[in-house]
Amino acid sequence: MAGNTTHVALDSLRLDERNPRLPEELHGSPQLALAKHLAAVADALQIAESIVDNGFFGTEHIVVTPDPQDPDAFVVLEGNRRVTALLGLSSAEVRAEFDQPARWHAIGPESGISPTSLVPAVVVPNREEAAPMIGFRHFTGIKKWGPFEQARYVKYLVEEEGMTIRAAAKAMGSSSVKVGNAYRNHEILEQAKSLPGVSADLLARARKDFSLITVAMANGALREHVGAPLASQIQVGQPPVPADRADELAELMGWIYGADESTPRVVTESREIGALAEVVADPAGRNALRENKDLGRAKQAMHDARDAKNGDEVLAVGRQITSSVKILGSLESRLRAMPDADRAQVRNEAHQLLELAQRISGIVEHSVQQR
Repeated sequence: MAGNTTHVALDSLRLDERNPRLPEELHGSPQLALAKHLAAVADALQIAESIVDNGFFGTEHIVVTPDPQDPDAFVVLEGNRRVTALLGLSSAEVRAEFDQPARWHAIGPESGISPTSLVPAVVVPNREEAAPMIGFRHFTGIKKWGPFEQARYVKYLVEEEGMTIRAAAKAMGSSSVKVGNAYRNHEILEQAKSLPGVSADLLARARKDFSLITVAMANGALREHVGAPLASQIQVGQPPVPADRADELAELMGWIYGADESTPRVVTESREIGALAEVVADPAGRNALRENKDLGRAKQAMHDARDAKNGDEVLAVGRQITSSVKILGSLESRLRAMPDADRAQVRNEAHQLLELAQRISGIVEHSVQQR
């Protein structure tokens, strides 16, 4: 990356509102709001304590570009966490707004950092000049962003810098498939924003656990369910999911991340995505999942339907009994953990369960005696 190595004053630096670590709603916010968020989510306090203990590493330059809004300022393209740490160390007013202000106040005065302290920096003429280095560092290199932050940066390179997926992948030292998938999955979340039943809380969970949608879209059955394209078929700037699959996209988001308190997620980790895909690809399993919002019960319904279709009623009933035994085992553990007063409140239901179990056992025993 071409650029001039120099030192710039801390008070001339501006945190980058387009930093992928910052949520979109903070774009256009005051610098203090950006610093507060980074201090809370990006380990700025640990960085500040390291600076106090070991000094600022002069060999690790931040990357800045002239601020188009202020000729005397620079926008920090790389190193926003370190600059946030320096801002907290240099200003009592700033660190008072951070989480754990007492720890900040304890180290700030001894740091020797002030608003006029000089920070080693590489100055580049524009964002385009720094984009490949930043992308490689955080997509392929040793200081990777999270999956959602990586996807946001791919979107920036493709839509704002005008790169093709192939060019962005080359600049970031990655494959076209991985970069294309990141772009598609980011746009799926963007498309989901406007869908009924997709809440702000769901989207927040999706950004935090972005790897789940990544795994889901790597599965052919789930990708086909919403009509999403392969990485090689992506059309930049176009919604990845067809309009006539909007309902399917909304329900998939709900299954993965939970639509609301009454409709919790049906998968809790990426290893369950394969089971979800198997159920969704099967009509009986898919209908059961839509009805009861339980992956285990949907799998059971799928197997029962297959067994019934094959004429194997004995196997279907055996599966159902096995599933019921597992449910009852879980119920027993929960009951044992409850206080006596709470257990007493479900006495009638427990008796009904016992009566049903006795009737089932009686049916089976009668058949054995008749043989």
